[in-house]
Amino acid sequence: MFRRLILLLVISLTTGQVYAQDFDELKNKLDLAEDYLIVSPSRSIAILKGLNDIDKAPSDLFIRWHLLNAKTAVSTSHYNDLHSSLEAIFKHQNTPYFKQQLTSILSATGIWLRHEGYLDDALISLKCGYKNTIDERKRLLLINSMALVVWGKNDNEKARNLYLDSFKIAQKLHLDNVTALIESNLGYIALEQGHIADAENYFRNALIHFQNIDKRAGKVSAGLNLMMVFLIQKNEINFERLHGPTAILTHAFPDEAKQALLLWLEAAFKKQKGEFISRSEKKKLQIAYSQLGSNMMKIMVLRYLAKSLEIPLKRPTPIIAKRFSSPWFRSVKACNW
Repeated sequence: MFRRLILLLVISLTTGQVYAQDFDELKNKLDLAEDYLIVSPSRSIAILKGLNDIDKAPSDLFIRWHLLNAKTAVSTSHYNDLHSSLEAIFKHQNTPYFKQQLTSILSATGIWLRHEGYLDDALISLKCGYKNTIDERKRLLLINSMALVVWGKNDNEKARNLYLDSFKIAQKLHLDNVTALIESNLGYIALEQGHIADAENYFRNALIHFQNIDKRAGKVSAGLNLMMVFLIQKNEINFERLHGPTAILTHAFPDEAKQALLLWLEAAFKKQKGEFISRSEKKKLQIAYSQLGSNMMKIMVLRYLAKSLEIPLKRPTPIIAKRFSSPWFRSVKACNW
């Protein structure tokens, strides 16, 4: 009997060591995925997807996995993955680690709500995140997200002013990544308002900043945006110079929307040079149009590219105000953690 108890104790201790080793290994893999988050989101995704039994992990590692998955989903426009991770994270909202990461979680929630058209609810989530942090950098990111929501509500001037204010803060804090994101969005607003020269300056500066920090997603976006400006300006030399490196990065990047935009830019450039666009190419472009992701980008393609290609496209349906209803979102509305 005594020997049996000793054996059970040894097995128990050994099993505990195995579990501890497993969790240490999981933590190391999550560290690695986080390291790759800026320079190579696709590598982060591969690491995260390669981890098994996440549901059995302690709540802090479980939340961390889903929060990293949410961040990769944002940078690669995989919004279904973002939603799935948010649903999983909010099941653990009473844990200490959830409360430690509250601002990041609410920021991701606001991004998903904005993408799905729940603009007023997105503002609720972002303002709650702002309320729950004194970190100036996090508040800056939340202000930028609020500006995007306001922009989505068609208040371009208010959005522009918010971006200009946050741009000064980002520069003061030497946050190249945030500065570049702000410049990109100011470029979009300028493009939307028909201020092409201003758009070019903003996109050029954004590309320089993204290159300095070697952020692949940013280099792809800024490169594609600049290519569109060069097309509008009929600047073939600059377009061709930028096309090669940007196309390589875009094809290697796991983002259907960015690859769809590249296809449109290449076709429009081909047409601009007087080359023929076949019926099969036009069909591919119609499919690519549906993959562009955001209504804003679809409107840009309609305004600046589709007409010359003589491709009939349906204008995106305007965002209709709607409210998000989910049990966990009640906690976000209460904002009392």
